[in-house]
Amino acid sequence: MENHYNDPAFASAWHDGTLTNEQILELTPDQTERYQLHQQYLKEHKGHESQHELMAFILLFALFSSQFLILYWKKKHYSSYQIVSLTGLYIFPALFALYDGWPRFLTVWTLFSIVNGYVIHKASRKPLEAMTPRMVYKWYTVLYNASFVIGLTGYCMMIFVFFGFAALFNAGPGLMQAGILFLSYGLYFGVLGRDFVEICSDRMASTIGYYSKEGLPQKNLQGEICAVCGQATSHQANVATLADQPTGKPMFVDDEIHQLACKHVFHEKCIRGWCLVGKKDICPYCKEKVDLKRFKKNPWDTQQQLYLNLLDGVRYLVVWQPVIFGAVQLAYYLFGLD
Repeated sequence: MENHYNDPAFASAWHDGTLTNEQILELTPDQTERYQLHQQYLKEHKGHESQHELMAFILLFALFSSQFLILYWKKKHYSSYQIVSLTGLYIFPALFALYDGWPRFLTVWTLFSIVNGYVIHKASRKPLEAMTPRMVYKWYTVLYNASFVIGLTGYCMMIFVFFGFAALFNAGPGLMQAGILFLSYGLYFGVLGRDFVEICSDRMASTIGYYSKEGLPQKNLQGEICAVCGQATSHQANVATLADQPTGKPMFVDDEIHQLACKHVFHEKCIRGWCLVGKKDICPYCKEKVDLKRFKKNPWDTQQQLYLNLLDGVRYLVVWQPVIFGAVQLAYYLFGLD
């Protein structure tokens, strides 16, 4: 019988489940039982090779086509894309945390939601208080810097373990878990803050009136007025600006002034918040392109651009990947694929 296993024809027939009756009679009881189980397996999985090919095709088609659909949607109707992606980014992780039982994440997420909700409330009020834009940009700057430091710390922890340095302190598995946790928190809240501040920037600038996302602004920018906060950039303020202040004096007149290539002037803190924090590369009034390199004063700002690109990738993983794989599973179900 052992010679049969060394026979390529017998081995092929065994694999295909096509042994002849004479060959089956030569098998031992144990071999006969194993052969019958093998035949049952082949019967149950008959045609699975072609099914696997179809499943792989559906998956690849979904991954590639979704990229084009997302880019097309983002280009043609950015506002709806922004709302849907931000909603998914905000809700999906919380739902996963509730389902899997992650109390630590739910606690941090709740605290963030409370503070962020207050900031959004202030940014949405009409009329907009003069200090609100600076307060909003300050909050999201702190959030962004904190997420960057936390994410970088987590990444360094993982590298420390990867190169074996953690083994010297017997902290391998625990340090790796902490690194993954820090990196995940940094990336998630970093991209979440970046999306929220973009919406707040549009809302605040539209409320002030010198900016309109589409069409013409409500107000005509005259004199040395900052279109981000609506306040004068010098003591030569116009009457409308002075009337908004209870003391009769313009605010922020002692701040540094920044003039764009289009000759419009802004408070340094306001325009840096608009461009660097609020993700805008246009003048808030005339929408002329702004050279963001002029705002990068040190190597730290340049290095952070790599982190911003990484945040865009996180948005895809958190929001669109679950949607894509959900659509793939639905296609498998409709086609009767296991």
